[in-house]
Amino acid sequence: MTGKPTNAEIADTIRLAIADVLQRRGHSVAPFDEETLLVATGLTSLDLAALIARLEQKWKVDPFLEAVPITEIRTIADLCRAYRDFVNGR
Repeated sequence: MTGKPTNAEIADTIRLAIADVLQRRGHSVAPFDEETLLVATGLTSLDLAALIARLEQKWKVDPFLEAVPITEIRTIADLCRAYRDFVNGR
């Protein structure tokens, strides 16, 4: 990974990526914030896998391989926190 993204950049990138994954699947994108449950956004497990692959491609990291069980990720805030903590070395 080259250069660490800021917390705001991580959150913005994740929100945009969620919207893009949903749109590419033909799903409507309802308004959501960090406290929204991932399932409430309309993401399926396949969509979540595509989202994580996209984020791994962008940042060259996957916090779910070593640091965080994916089963602990319920909200967008949880997802943002997993990437922030991993990128910041916590």
